[in-house]
Amino acid sequence: MSDPSDMGPVRPPASASAALARAETRTRLLVTAVALGGFVLFLALTGPDNGWSWERVWRVQGERSWPALFGKALLVTLAVSSGALVLSLVFGFAGGLLRLSPRPIPSQLGAIYVEVVRGTPLLVQLFIAVYCVGYSLGIDDHPVLVGTATLGLFAGAYVTEIVRGAVQSIDPGQTEAALSQGMTRWQVLRRVVFPQAVRRMLPPLTGEFVSLVKDSSLLSVIGVVEISKRAGEARAETYRTYEVYLPLALLYLLITFPLSRWARRLELRFAGP
Repeated sequence: MSDPSDMGPVRPPASASAALARAETRTRLLVTAVALGGFVLFLALTGPDNGWSWERVWRVQGERSWPALFGKALLVTLAVSSGALVLSLVFGFAGGLLRLSPRPIPSQLGAIYVEVVRGTPLLVQLFIAVYCVGYSLGIDDHPVLVGTATLGLFAGAYVTEIVRGAVQSIDPGQTEAALSQGMTRWQVLRRVVFPQAVRRMLPPLTGEFVSLVKDSSLLSVIGVVEISKRAGEARAETYRTYEVYLPLALLYLLITFPLSRWARRLELRFAGP
């Protein structure tokens, strides 16, 4: 009869893991709510001498309601982030295939793409995309298009490494076994490696989308009217800093927190033994 100690670590049942995840979520929500409440209270006690003035922020630019304008800017943020996500997947999977190529030239091209894009700030890339590339192509007056493409190219470099790492994490013995059965390398990737690697890509890809939403705020410097740009305009018109940027921070949190929790759930769901 075998020793129970030789059977490896005992994993908790799925119901216990789900209950533990729910308890962890409730605890984080409580801690986040307490932290945000304490921060707002601190600002209320140490804020400007003339007090809070939400009325001035609520309606600016004549009869136009600032929340309505803010809602339109939110749609721009979500559209830009979603478009950049699609482009990042295209660039990332293409770059990942280049990095995984056994031939030196494609592999080096993929490595150059990753090093150049990840080694330069996104802000600098945006300026180059608008004032150099965009101007040469005659599309510098379309900041949303240029900004979305640049953001997708930037995130694609990180997706490239996610793809490369996920594929290389698969046991090489499976590739060797498939090749010994007469499959080509492309068939091995498509039928054996990628189905397993995609499961490992999902959590970091979800986290990358969270980063895309936050990075989209930099598009305001090239004229894209997203929520950060709209908040800056409202602050310039009302001279109310607290009343403008606190809701902005809360809005970003409302967007990114569910995505972060989704990434955590995917990580727990697809975690290996």
